[in-house]
Amino acid sequence: MATSTPCILQFSPSYAATQGNEFNFHGLYLHHTYKGPNANQVEIIARQQFGTLTVNNWVIRDGLSGSAKVIARAQGLHVNASDWHSSFSLVFEDEGFKGSTLQVMGVPVEGGEWAIVGGTGRFAMATGVIKKRSIVVATKIGAWGGNGGSAQDITEPPKRLESITISSGSVVDSIAFSYVDQAGQKHTAGPWGGPGGNPKTIELSDSEFVKEVSGTFGMYAKVVNVINSIKLVTNVKTYGPFGQENGSSFSVPVQGNSGVAGFFGRSGKFLDAIGVYVHPL
Repeated sequence: MATSTPCILQFSPSYAATQGNEFNFHGLYLHHTYKGPNANQVEIIARQQFGTLTVNNWVIRDGLSGSAKVIARAQGLHVNASDWHSSFSLVFEDEGFKGSTLQVMGVPVEGGEWAIVGGTGRFAMATGVIKKRSIVVATKIGAWGGNGGSAQDITEPPKRLESITISSGSVVDSIAFSYVDQAGQKHTAGPWGGPGGNPKTIELSDSEFVKEVSGTFGMYAKVVNVINSIKLVTNVKTYGPFGQENGSSFSVPVQGNSGVAGFFGRSGKFLDAIGVYVHPL
């Protein structure tokens, strides 16, 4: 039920022999977070595979961003019976359908279709299908550095980095970057930090990706704890280090077939802290 088109809740009358209405929903995103502090499912019966039972309260939004509007919640369970069988109530929170539900069930979790086998409220005795495809979003790792400055983050989940600009001198003054989101749209972020330092821009080719980010952080002028240096390693070459390699070290080697897709952190006069988004290639 994930697509790249905006959310559309369309209502149209039906002129079939059996009186009823036809509803079409497009551009809805089911946010399935299976682990971490914001997990929206809990494993009740644990098995290696067959027989695992999990209760879910998946949130459904009108966009990929965690700040996108909540349309409904998928409340129920899914069980591994050679494939993942889901059975849940789709409880709507959108104003036009608030309190109405769709009863949904089917396999598999990761693709294909779910069956709509009933409903309540505006969807009483509903039948139909939910067509869906899976989208893997980036994972946040970090951050490293100090607690000064203001929190910085991107608004759309990233898929691929296109360029990075780092301004540095004795420390890393700022970072800016451009990236492509899950829908193929281009975005820019930053600069996060102050106007000082000498800028260096890295343009990544279509086949180039960042596989490691490392650097150092520590006190600057005995006042603030900031990022002192950053080094980027791609599948093609190494860039940096930018800044001076003083203080404590940090390193983010990306595991498996993944790459760094974006950054988050903190900044004020300098780049105070840095973390990364990692996305499968």
